[in-house]
Amino acid sequence: MNDPEYICPVPKEQRPVNEYKKLKESKSFLWCIQNERNYLKALSSYFLFSFTFSALMLIISAFPSSNSLYFTLYSILASLIITVLFCFRSYLGWQYIHSRLMEATIAYEESGWYDGQVWIKPPEVLLQDRLIGTYEILPGLLRLQSTIVSLLFLFLIAITLLRNT
Repeated sequence: MNDPEYICPVPKEQRPVNEYKKLKESKSFLWCIQNERNYLKALSSYFLFSFTFSALMLIISAFPSSNSLYFTLYSILASLIITVLFCFRSYLGWQYIHSRLMEATIAYEESGWYDGQVWIKPPEVLLQDRLIGTYEILPGLLRLQSTIVSLLFLFLIAITLLRNT
């Protein structure tokens, strides 16, 4: 009966571990914390999909220039923006769960916004949550940060190339 499951007043869907499990089951978020090969595979597929989509949009909109370099650069710019937004969305989702896992308290609502409560995690729950946050989520967050910075750097290079041509 000393199980934290029974003494925790936080509703099950608001517990950080359950929020983590729910996010981990989502395909649109899982790719961020997978191994490097699956991460790069998912990231490249998102980029290729957005590149194809933006190229089709440029073709449909009767792109005014017949220069294929402009066409390619504009497609790359659009696909980089879409991919950065997708990565940023994933980053925000995982960052929220990470911060909830790392905190010593959990703010929760019993039945609505007007009755917020705070529960202090017992040491064993805090330790479990911090282990999950440190070893399962943090590496994915750091990888997403470097990915976003790299994509933004590529975006600046593409803009520079576009301005110089």
